[in-house]
Amino acid sequence: MRFHPAVLMVMVWAACMGLFYILPFQLENRFMTLYGFMILALFIAVFCAGALSASLPMAQRPLPPGTTVDFRLADRALMLAASIAILAALADTAGRNVFDLAASYEIRSDRAGDLMAGRGSDSTIWFQLAFVTYPAGYVYIVREVAFRLRPVPWKIGVFGLLPVALASLAMGGRAPLFYALLMLVYGFALRRQLFPPKPAATRRPAPPAGWRPGMPRPTLRSKTPFRLNAPAKAAIGVLGLAMLVYFVQVFSARADVAGGIDAMFGVAGGQWGVNFNGRGSDVFFSLLGPDATYMVFVFVWYWIQGYVMSNAVFSTYDGPALLGVYGIDLISALMRRLNGQFVADGYSHLGAINVYGFLPSAFGALYVDLKFFGLLVSGGWGWLTGLVYRRVKQGVDPRWLLAVPFVTLGIAFSTIGTPIGFSNGLVTHFWMVLTLVLSRTIRVQTPPAAGSPARRKA
Repeated sequence: MRFHPAVLMVMVWAACMGLFYILPFQLENRFMTLYGFMILALFIAVFCAGALSASLPMAQRPLPPGTTVDFRLADRALMLAASIAILAALADTAGRNVFDLAASYEIRSDRAGDLMAGRGSDSTIWFQLAFVTYPAGYVYIVREVAFRLRPVPWKIGVFGLLPVALASLAMGGRAPLFYALLMLVYGFALRRQLFPPKPAATRRPAPPAGWRPGMPRPTLRSKTPFRLNAPAKAAIGVLGLAMLVYFVQVFSARADVAGGIDAMFGVAGGQWGVNFNGRGSDVFFSLLGPDATYMVFVFVWYWIQGYVMSNAVFSTYDGPALLGVYGIDLISALMRRLNGQFVADGYSHLGAINVYGFLPSAFGALYVDLKFFGLLVSGGWGWLTGLVYRRVKQGVDPRWLLAVPFVTLGIAFSTIGTPIGFSNGLVTHFWMVLTLVLSRTIRVQTPPAAGSPARRKA
C-alpha cells in the first residue's frame, strides 16, 4: 500500500471536491449547506482517526525469503463458485437479448421502481445464484495475477473475467466490469512486492561445443516470474478500451431513450438537479462537441455525485434509520420480503429530497442506515483498513496483500458507496475473507549456497 488509508481518504475527497468546483458543474433546484459539509468532514475525520489508531504511516519491510502462500483449498472454492456463476448467468439470460441496451435500461428502471415501492424482487433462482457467486471472480483475478509465479491466462479469463462479464450482462450494469478491470491492473501492481526483481544467477554451465579460450562463456538464468510485457499491456489496454466502448454505448442508449443528448442534458438539469453549463462550459462544447461533452459530464458525475447527495442527506433527510436497507443489497432484498412497507416508507423520504436513485457516498449511506451511529461504523472501517495497512507494511504474512485492492478501491469509491454496498460489495468481501481463511502461509527452506559457512559445516 503506497498511501496510508487516512491519507488516501483525504486525497480521494479532495479530488472529488476539486473536480466538482473546477469543472463547469452547475446545481439546479438543489442547494448545499455548511452543516452538510461539516457532517461529511466529521465522518471522514472519524474514519481517519480509526485508521491512524490501528497504524501510523510506516515504511515497507520486505517479505522473508522463501515465504509463499498455499492457495490450493481456496482455489477450489473460488473456481467452483465461478463455475456456478457462469452456468447460473447463462440460464438466467437464456432467451433474452442481453445486448439490447435500451431494453436493459428499461429493466433496471422497473427494478428501481419495485425497490422504491418495497415490492419483492421477481428475479429467478438462477439470477440469485449468479448474484452470490460471481464476485468470487474478483478475488480469483487478484489471486491468479498477483500470487502465481506465471499466471495462466485462460484461468484468469474463465474463472475471473467470464463470471463477472456474464453477471454484468444479466444485470445490465457497468460497475462489475469496471471493478474487474481494476482488479486485473491492481493484481499486476502487487507482483512487484511479491516477486521483486532478482539478479541473474552467475553459475556457469559447461562450455558449448566449439568454445575456445578467450570467447565469452554463457551464464544460466534462474526461472523468473512473469512481467507485464508489451503484449500483456496491449491486451489489458484492448480490454479496457472494449469496456470503455461498452460504457459509452450504455450512456448513449439511455440518452436515446430520453430523446437524444440535448434532451438528456435537460433531464440532468430538471431531474438530477445538476448540469454542465457553469463557467467554462463553452470551452468543452466548442472543443469536444455535445456528445463528447456529455460523456465527460456523466462519467465524472458518476464518481463525484456523492459529494452533492451526501450533503442533501445530512441536511434534509428526516426519515427513519433504514438499518442497512439503503446501503446493502442483500439486506434490502431480505427486508422487501419481510416488511416491504418499511422499505417503501424509507425510500419515500429519500424521494422527497430527490436523493433516491443517486449515489450518496459511503458516509451518506451510513447516515441513512444508522444516523449518527454510522460514525461508529466509519471509525471501525478506518481501523480495519489501518490493520491491513500495518500487516502489509510489516512484511510478515503475504496473504494480507490479497486484501489491498479491496481496501484501496473501497476508499477510492467511498464517493459512491460503502465497500460492502458498492457493486455487491458484501458478497465480494465474503469471498475475499473466505480466501484468506482457506489459504495458509508457508516458508520454503532454501538450501545454503555453496561455500557458505552452513554448507562447509554440513
